[in-house]
Amino acid sequence: MPKVTTEHKTKVREKIIQSAIKNFSKYGYANTKMDEIASLADVSKGTLYLYFTSKEELFYSICKYAEKSLVQNTTPLFKDKKNLDRDLGEFFDSYGTETKETERVWFEAISESMRNPRLKQMIGRHKLGIEEYITEFLKQMKSKGGFFKNDVDLRALAIGMIALYNGLTMNRIVGKSDADNKDVWVKTMNAIFFGTGN
Repeated sequence: MPKVTTEHKTKVREKIIQSAIKNFSKYGYANTKMDEIASLADVSKGTLYLYFTSKEELFYSICKYAEKSLVQNTTPLFKDKKNLDRDLGEFFDSYGTETKETERVWFEAISESMRNPRLKQMIGRHKLGIEEYITEFLKQMKSKGGFFKNDVDLRALAIGMIALYNGLTMNRIVGKSDADNKDVWVKTMNAIFFGTGN
């Protein structure tokens, strides 16, 4: 029997995640069936369950996929106050482009989580992970880039930034233009960053 390589497993996993994103976006979280995801990914249902034991676990993997995009998009930015406008705009454009496919999935899942305790737990874990990452990133901005006063509660700031971004994502879903949302993001974040700066 031929050995399955790590590269092959990674490709299959990626195909399943992309299939889930498409199905969740098209039919909603509750109405998507695991066999539909398997069919679109061109794998058997048994293979799908080897990679993901439940729909909730698959959704959590989509969340981790979005977290990876967040890390990639923030790492090169926010090193110098002089570039804040540019960095805020670049972040909004690149992260927004990469997560556009998962936006509807996210809001569908939040709605479904009111009836699904396991899904609610997954969303809570994801939210906590994002908060921790952004809080740590803000700490680095403070120590390396000179952002923020000493008494600023960086965790509260991280939670506020996430709420703002999620609100602007909702705006985009209901038809507000990317240009308008980006303008609000840059202006609001500037007010926050310079209002809490040295």
